[in-house]
Amino acid sequence: MTDPAPTRRGFLLASGTVALAGCSELDAQSSDTGEEIRLTQLPDVPDPDESEPILVDDIPVEIEDETLTESATRVTDLLGTLPMPLGPEDVPNGHVRRELTEAAEQATGHLDSARSAQTRLSALESLRRARSEARYAAAGWAFVDDDRTATELQAKHQSTVAEAGAFRSEYEYLGTDPVRAVVVHGQLRNTLERVSSGRPPSSYGDRGELLTVAEWGDHAESARAHLEDSRYLYDRFRATLPSDAGSLEATFETAAESLIESLGQRRDELPSEPEEADELADRLRYRLYDDAESGVRNVDDAGGPARAVLAATDALVGFLAYDRLQSRIDDGDRFRVETGEDVRAMRSAALEAIRTGLEESSRPALVRSVLADAAWRVLHADDELARHHSNVRPRGLHDSIRRYVTATVRAKSVPTACEQVVDALE
Repeated sequence: MTDPAPTRRGFLLASGTVALAGCSELDAQSSDTGEEIRLTQLPDVPDPDESEPILVDDIPVEIEDETLTESATRVTDLLGTLPMPLGPEDVPNGHVRRELTEAAEQATGHLDSARSAQTRLSALESLRRARSEARYAAAGWAFVDDDRTATELQAKHQSTVAEAGAFRSEYEYLGTDPVRAVVVHGQLRNTLERVSSGRPPSSYGDRGELLTVAEWGDHAESARAHLEDSRYLYDRFRATLPSDAGSLEATFETAAESLIESLGQRRDELPSEPEEADELADRLRYRLYDDAESGVRNVDDAGGPARAVLAATDALVGFLAYDRLQSRIDDGDRFRVETGEDVRAMRSAALEAIRTGLEESSRPALVRSVLADAAWRVLHADDELARHHSNVRPRGLHDSIRRYVTATVRAKSVPTACEQVVDALE
């Protein structure tokens, strides 16, 4: 089961939660007696609005220029229906006008991101987001200009859901190389599941008729884009296989069962749940313990053998990362920082661990998504650092340090997890 499509109101609420969390951290910082660290001594992190992780996800399938161009054209066609810039004479309500304008700007931003993406898969994902934002704005304007209704867009969405169901019923886990195949099928099924639930968009409060239409436009476009990309990648992958390639579903099921058994043993060997104390080391231990336990649940809820194997890979990394963290704590590490150089060292260690994790993994494609997640943790830590505009006490850096350390111990655990999963598949 997948989460419902996020709405702009949802993002605003999430941002508010982050802001409140930051206030709590500032309160804690005010009672910190440590020496302040000069702002100029902190790592010179990239601009949050212009940066991207050092590593992003990929898929072992060649994505053609023509496909990316078609998606980009869809975005520009949708944006071309809008009389930009929107003025009061077009949409009198200022709040609604801002929503449509911001969606159009977001679509353009995602389009730019696709052009500079590290991988073609990330370009495809950026284009999906661009299509959704562009359709939000275009559908909202179509309500004004062409009496577009939510019912029309709901019907389009339901048609896409029905097509996705038919695609799922005929889906085959074909392949010759189990490792490559499990990555491809796991990612494709994840993408396809974004369509199949058929749930409506999540709305907060009374959005009004125009924005309800806009939300359904976003939802319908997102479903269509996910389905089209799933079909395209499935066909491209099948085209690389010999005509006699058989199903690897049984192989994936056996591997998943073996990995689940191993994860169950690891869970049984965990000590009692640690308390979430105020010390950073204790907070880290609590978080990684919870990550390890929840990783097992994610495998149980994965839905499909290929997705289960990928979820098990991530879960194994979680257990190994917890063990690695516990060893550091047992050796006396409390992850304290006293100088800007300490922060630089922790950030550098995380980046190096991600690079090394990819280099030292026997089948990098299998664990690239786990390392990409670690890279996102580093980027979020960088964003936290970038919010400081004056000297800061060490406690005020705990959020960034927690993310750097988590990224490090997870990335260092990747090659070992990779070997175990490869063994289970082969």
